[in-house]
Amino acid sequence: MSNVPDSAQPVSFRQGLGKLLSLCNNPMSIIGLALVALGLFVLIWFLTITVFSERGTPYLDIIGYMVAPSIFIIGLIIVPIGSLWKWYYMRRRPGVALPRHVHVDLNDAGTRSAVFVLIGASFFVILPALAVSGYQGYVYSESTEFCAKACHAVMEPQAVAHASSAHARVSCAECHIGEGVGWFVKSKLSGTRQVLAVYRDSFSRPIPPAITELRPARETCEHCHWPEKFFGSKLRETAHFSPDEENTRRVVRMLLKVGGADESIGRAEGIHMHMMASGSIEYVARDEHLQDIPWVRYTQPDGTVRIFRSDGLPNDAPPPSGTPRTVDCMDCHNRGAHHFRPPEVAVDLALQSGHLDPTLPYIKREAVAVLGQTYGSVSEANTAIETRLTTFYQEQYPQIWEQRRDDVHAAITRVKETYRRNLFPGMKVDWTTYPENIGHMISPGCMRCHDGLHIDAEGTPISSDCTVCHTFLNEVPDSPNQFEEGSFHHSMPLIGHEQLRCDQCHSGGGLLRCRDCHAELKGLTDWRDLPRLRRTGSD
Repeated sequence: MSNVPDSAQPVSFRQGLGKLLSLCNNPMSIIGLALVALGLFVLIWFLTITVFSERGTPYLDIIGYMVAPSIFIIGLIIVPIGSLWKWYYMRRRPGVALPRHVHVDLNDAGTRSAVFVLIGASFFVILPALAVSGYQGYVYSESTEFCAKACHAVMEPQAVAHASSAHARVSCAECHIGEGVGWFVKSKLSGTRQVLAVYRDSFSRPIPPAITELRPARETCEHCHWPEKFFGSKLRETAHFSPDEENTRRVVRMLLKVGGADESIGRAEGIHMHMMASGSIEYVARDEHLQDIPWVRYTQPDGTVRIFRSDGLPNDAPPPSGTPRTVDCMDCHNRGAHHFRPPEVAVDLALQSGHLDPTLPYIKREAVAVLGQTYGSVSEANTAIETRLTTFYQEQYPQIWEQRRDDVHAAITRVKETYRRNLFPGMKVDWTTYPENIGHMISPGCMRCHDGLHIDAEGTPISSDCTVCHTFLNEVPDSPNQFEEGSFHHSMPLIGHEQLRCDQCHSGGGLLRCRDCHAELKGLTDWRDLPRLRRTGSD
């Protein structure tokens, strides 16, 4: 007769397993087992659908790749926690025998079968399923489909703009996260916060610009684009159409002095000098869109430091409060994958590509005017577009309406598509929401610093000379297809307004009228009347 207590006697695997499974007989472990079963069922169901279905939906993918594995793993965690809780509770009760150790005898056929079943289920079912779903969940969470469609209402503006951009084949994660564990973890923590904001409907409308949260461009953009290696000039041709009856076409041609910053392969000069291989340009902005820049520090390759200020303070005074940044690609190319084109630009592109018929009288003026209005919804905008264009041609050009009605309807359809691609009333997004810094036509852009108002200690301003960045190619009079370098020729006489920034008149939704700034010109209806008004002194 052994003197060893029953609780210390070795038991068979099946007996020990039965004892251990008895510990799962508690509410917490039962809930865990239920979650394990539910997660496994949903996971198998999802994998089956994936095999036999060509395409899924973003929400189904979220369930299969993220929700089901999470439920399964949470259940696996809860089961032993419940068992330990019951074991601890039973240990505190006298007279209750608990298994202290388990003797596994593989010579016993039943024990052997049980071990093989557990090993087989773990290594050939559970672990592969978790590995596949975990990897696919990671891949899916990095995809454009996940970013764009999972939170469709919130990210619709960015998703639509991205799909029609030159970076449509670049996933959101490649720019917004990049490589490495640190930024991956940071993005997922931020994503959790964003999911909660969507759930509570507490997200901003529009969502804030992401530029201050992005990684430095050297770690993302420059994997494909290397500004130090860009040299020379780039020809750019832009077609503009006048808001007159003929939609008169005018092409502006310029040589952009792209330049570069690597002196080993060329002279360091041009626009990409901002991305110097040695030295740096830093600035402080006083707004979240980085448009108000009162302080700039230029560290030259030889170590010389020059500080430029536009706030009137001494150059050696402390920098103003705001967002400090070192200039990189995103400070100019801030809308590289998310262009929200102004009506002026979008309509010009449609006319140039032939999607809008330039032979329709005043189509440029009318399309820009109706797109430039504020609407509460897309349906309201569609109604306004159809009503305005239909009424205009019915009343002003009845012959056009009768003979070319199909062309008018095609134009209406195209203007509606232009609205849906660039304006999103639900998220309060239009072309003014996120100012674009390339150029300086609709927003200050380059002129944030190159305005002639940022002065260094010697009184020298940051250059505002147009020829620093581009040279215009003007047509030679009476010589078709011949061009000569020169200054910019404006389509209308500026009459004393030559020093104004472009964006001070070009709003993107049509030219500002003179009387918008000059209250005394009450009778002015057309800019061509301005010389007459000045001559006669009319008000």
